[in-house]
Amino acid sequence: MERRSGYRALIVEDDGAILNLVKIVLERESFTVEGVRRSSEAIALLSTVAYDLLILDLMMPDIGGEALLDYLDETQPKSLRRVIVTTASPAKMSCEFLHRICRLLSKPFDIHELVLIARECAEP
Repeated sequence: MERRSGYRALIVEDDGAILNLVKIVLERESFTVEGVRRSSEAIALLSTVAYDLLILDLMMPDIGGEALLDYLDETQPKSLRRVIVTTASPAKMSCEFLHRICRLLSKPFDIHELVLIARECAEP
């Protein structure tokens, strides 16, 4: 797996405006950021690149966020603790689901909260 210095983040978000905003915010915080709009693209990247942080929209058009988490659980279980899940429906999340990830971030979210959570979840 490829590994670079500094924190590296992958954003999986089908809304282009949210994807660009999160990318800009994290780059200002010295993250190296890649963003994709489809879960299938994320799976391709995750198979070759080691990320310190994954920000995942739960409701994706091709492969749902929960299926992507299942993929991580099978292939890179330790990376689940570096996942931030974003969703507009946080009340629907089970306790079992929430224990698998680092944090849940409800949409719409505060940019300052995003930065704090991103730093927390990217730490080894």
